Amino acid sequence: MVLLECKRLPKEEYSKDYDAFIASMPVTTNIGEATDAIQKMQNTRVRLTWMMAAAKQMVKDGMVDAAQQHYLTGPIGDTERYLSIERTERRQLCVQNELDALVEAFKGGVMILFPAECSGSDACQRLAAVLDSDTASDIEKSKAHRILSIIDDGATNENILVGRAVMWWSAKPLARDADFAKYIGKNDKSKMTVKLVAEGGAAPPREPAVDAKAQAELIQHFYRKQEEMKKLVEDEDISFGSSAWANPHGLKNQLQGLDSIHYKGAF
Repeated sequence: MVLLECKRLPKEEYSKDYDAFIASMPVTTNIGEATDAIQKMQNTRVRLTWMMAAAKQMVKDGMVDAAQQHYLTGPIGDTERYLSIERTERRQLCVQNELDALVEAFKGGVMILFPAECSGSDACQRLAAVLDSDTASDIEKSKAHRILSIIDDGATNENILVGRAVMWWSAKPLARDADFAKYIGKNDKSKMTVKLVAEGGAAPPREPAVDAKAQAELIQHFYRKQEEMKKLVEDEDISFGSSAWANPHGLKNQLQGLDSIHYKGAF
């Protein structure tokens, strides 16, 4: 099986809006089919990100009683672990069925907590009407917005890749009508780092020389060094002030033969 590490790079350099996951497919898989499958996984992961943010905000704003918060905090914890970069670094596979289960967990939790708002086939239309209403309060609009973010299967944002996509690998697009064997041979133990872009769009951006995680570690490292240097300077200033040559009465004491006398402090 070929390991495909799919990366979604942030819009801005060093942004935390970065995602990567690993999928596994036979080397004989059609690239068009593989691209569609990877695109669906990537979009579902994006959706889970904003579903998780909406659920966290609902808990933070006190929209849910403490005794019932587990309907949201449970899916939040499961999703954070599943979408974590550490999971990708351990080469654990991302599977569409598991992503769908996380989506359903969020939707199920919200439907249990807010049955009146989520019931009926027109639930999304009713919630959208609240957002457009001039008489609804800010609290009602915030609640409708959070619920709609979770239950609306048609919700989208700028990170959702719409339409046909093209898979890029090694700085070149892969033909959708070919299979992976055309590019990497018949070796089933290969690993490819790929990116998806809209068909007809520009090439995906290059990764920065230092990624967001490494950048944060470098900043922490330089901050620690800076603090250590400050402490050294302070210690050096204290030691200079305590030196014999810094004593303004040193010459007088030396001439009077008092420079070798030390006094024990009285406590």
